[in-house]
Amino acid sequence: MTEGTSRSRRWVAFLILSMTGGIIYQVAYIRFVFLGPTAKALELSAQDYGNIVSVFGVVAMVMYFFGGWFADKFSPRLLITIALAGTGIADIYLAAAPGYFGTLLVHIAFAILGMGLYWPALVKAIGMLGDASEQGRLFGFLEGVRGLTSTLVGLVGTAIVAMAVVPAHGVLWLIRIYGILCFVLAAAVWFCVKEDREKLAALGSSTVTLRQLLHAAKNKYTWLIGLTVMLMYCFYTTLGYFSPLLEYQYGLAAGLIGVIGVVRTYVFQFVAGPTGGVLVDKVTKSSPKFLRWMFAGCAVIAAAFLLMPRTSALAWVALTLMFVLCLFVFAARGVYWATVGEVEIPENERGGVIGLASGLAYLPDAFLPALAAWWIGDPTAKPAVPEHGGGYTTMFAVLFAAAVLGLVVTTVTQRVRARELAARTAAPEPQLAAG
Repeated sequence: MTEGTSRSRRWVAFLILSMTGGIIYQVAYIRFVFLGPTAKALELSAQDYGNIVSVFGVVAMVMYFFGGWFADKFSPRLLITIALAGTGIADIYLAAAPGYFGTLLVHIAFAILGMGLYWPALVKAIGMLGDASEQGRLFGFLEGVRGLTSTLVGLVGTAIVAMAVVPAHGVLWLIRIYGILCFVLAAAVWFCVKEDREKLAALGSSTVTLRQLLHAAKNKYTWLIGLTVMLMYCFYTTLGYFSPLLEYQYGLAAGLIGVIGVVRTYVFQFVAGPTGGVLVDKVTKSSPKFLRWMFAGCAVIAAAFLLMPRTSALAWVALTLMFVLCLFVFAARGVYWATVGEVEIPENERGGVIGLASGLAYLPDAFLPALAAWWIGDPTAKPAVPEHGGGYTTMFAVLFAAAVLGLVVTTVTQRVRARELAARTAAPEPQLAAG
């Protein structure tokens, strides 16, 4: 095989693998674009759907710890193929609206397949497509292709739902289409992606051991980084609840909500993320400092939504504020793990630190969907804001508090790091022994 053929096959494999990232999570996170129609399509109340999504978050959080073990024991190509095919089966089954327990089991399967089998295997599969000098480029383009794929299929999905006489029926057809795409990509991965055993072995172990986790628990940065990501993730995981806010309280046309959801969820993923990285490298020179700016911006937006009257006259103001918030959130998502390298956590300790910090970071997925559903209730009901849960007022108050806490945590991180650097500078140079 010539070098040109080998390189072409490598890039074909890269594109296929990257596209899988834009498809496999579509149904698991469909609430970010079609929250209300999905609950109706599955014949669930908003509260039941929120509870199911929270269970998904709990299982996903556990799978982040065990995923590395699967990636070490089995072929990444096999794991990715199984995850895609399994997700396709789960999608098709979900499209039959199997009721509360059926939908719950499907979401548990989504978490096991997506976070336990697929994600760590994808990281290994992408990593072995290039040498050490190409890793940054490969993973940067991975995010770009994932975001572009998600945007394209999201826009097509929006058109399908918009053309349906009943939006809920359109959502069910969309879920079936995503399931078929998972099958197609599973076949493409199996037949088009080849594994280089030498490169795969050189990537090392992905398993996070109990000893690593215990050691990471003693590292102050584990908790500072984990809390930082968790507080910003509160904003990310509640973005889907802006759709009923804009539609039922600010009066935006229902036909626009799907398109807005795609832009909010996917376009900002590949626009704001790289922008955040550039700003950290060129402007702030510090990811905690940049994240402090993002938390400050999020606090202002949350306060504005708390104080602003909910009237159709301010619909476009509300939409603009939401898009600015998305810019802050996705710019932060692009850089918050960069702190691990910036504070010089040793290479052999990073697996434990990232593993334990991730368990803390993604904790909002385990409780916020259920809480947000309780706060908001049925957005189509009159009065629109139910008394028992406090409505959107409670949600934005919680988000404002999260932003303020984020400001505190990032400030502490900056000061701790500054003290370490100052102590290093002040330390006397070791004297060379004579002879």
